[in-house]
Amino acid sequence: MEGGRDDAPGGAVLVVPGFGELAREYAWLIESLAPRRVVAVDLRGRGPSDVPDSGYDLADHVCDLEAVAEAAGLRDFTVVAISRGVSYGLGYALRHPCRVRGFLAGDYGAEHVALPEAWPRKALSQVLRGVPIPERVAPHAVRAIQREAVDRPMWDRLGELRGPFLVVRGTRRSVLVTDATADRYREALPGVEVHTLEGLGHDLWNPDHRPLLGLVESLLGRVWDAEQGD
Repeated sequence: MEGGRDDAPGGAVLVVPGFGELAREYAWLIESLAPRRVVAVDLRGRGPSDVPDSGYDLADHVCDLEAVAEAAGLRDFTVVAISRGVSYGLGYALRHPCRVRGFLAGDYGAEHVALPEAWPRKALSQVLRGVPIPERVAPHAVRAIQREAVDRPMWDRLGELRGPFLVVRGTRRSVLVTDATADRYREALPGVEVHTLEGLGHDLWNPDHRPLLGLVESLLGRVWDAEQGD
């Protein structure tokens, strides 16, 4: 899903949703940032995207982002990545650091993590924003995501990235970026900003997307200011 114009000021945005999210759920962000070009991705196995039997490792998802960026004609852009989409977005950014102008990491560490064998059953029993996960992600894709996941830490490579970097988390017990994780970001990347959204959990923009939108707009403003100063 995409919107905006290539000639709009401020550069493009690539949205990498979380595990069970769909691109169309970010219509609010596309509309709010208009006329800026915004492209939201339906990752493999999710929504209307292809659902192969295998090919769900980190590298496969990074290749999908490369294909989307190429098809959309994105040359350089800011990445807004949510939950497990953070590891996919970071994988892309570390492969193409000159293309990524800024990065927002939504409640996830700088790592791709292996998932326990019991994870698919738990994931498939969940409901996200009123929609069961099996209606969002093909069940065999959920199982393949778990089966092919391997720990790949990226903490020691964050210094390779250019541009502003924001980490966003909530305050409820479901958050993944704990105080310890936030400190690890600060140690790995001096200058990182960690923002906490009061009253929210791992779902950073439901029911109110305005706080997250404000941080995205702040990041884009910093990207613009940094590039004007070069």
